[in-house]
Amino acid sequence: MSVRESHRVLVAGTSAVAQEVARQLRERGEQVRMVGAEEERVEELRQLGFEVELVNIGDDDELLALGLENELDVFFSLLGNDADNVFLVISVRALAPNLPIVSISESEETRKRLVAAGATKVIDPYQISGYRIYEWMHRPVIAELMEQTVFGHDVDLEIAEIRVPAGSFLDGEYLDHLSLGSRYNLVVLGVVDRDYGDRLIFATHPKRHRIDKNDVIVVIGECEALERLRDDLS
Repeated sequence: MSVRESHRVLVAGTSAVAQEVARQLRERGEQVRMVGAEEERVEELRQLGFEVELVNIGDDDELLALGLENELDVFFSLLGNDADNVFLVISVRALAPNLPIVSISESEETRKRLVAAGATKVIDPYQISGYRIYEWMHRPVIAELMEQTVFGHDVDLEIAEIRVPAGSFLDGEYLDHLSLGSRYNLVVLGVVDRDYGDRLIFATHPKRHRIDKNDVIVVIGECEALERLRDDLS
């Protein structure tokens, strides 16, 4: 069985959101560091067991010293306000043109600014909250699984995105007929078809969808079962 490779993640910010993101990623085996500019808050997080550095994020030299160019896989800009996040994303993108940057926004206008500044992905917490409410109303079983994994503390389960190789047993299968429960004990949430952008097509969608090579299925289950599926596909 292949061993899941961890990612080197840097979380900029010491807010409650930054702390929760760092905790979730760390519990899932990622290599997580945090940086912040408030000495008191940095010390509080250290006491809680986080790896945190006191850094002036407005100084390019201090940012470069964090290893932006070759020592990171993902950078999270999760500062306390939108303007600071826009400024930080601009700086990091200039210093590390190829580094994936994830940020957070509370408005569509700021989301556009962050994307223009160079953010790879922008998350809207209000949109996430609305999505969770909708799921609880319309898909309670999936919502419960999501609550226990992404938003909860059950580290034995994981949501994974798995690309479909050409010629594999998933290539050409229909989403509504795809069942990985009996063989892997996995729940299929949906598929991302690159021909239609990055939107997740849920398994419960009424329109039939044919899975093709390079599509990405989104599944939930135990880490060991996910690795068995990856091995069988490869």
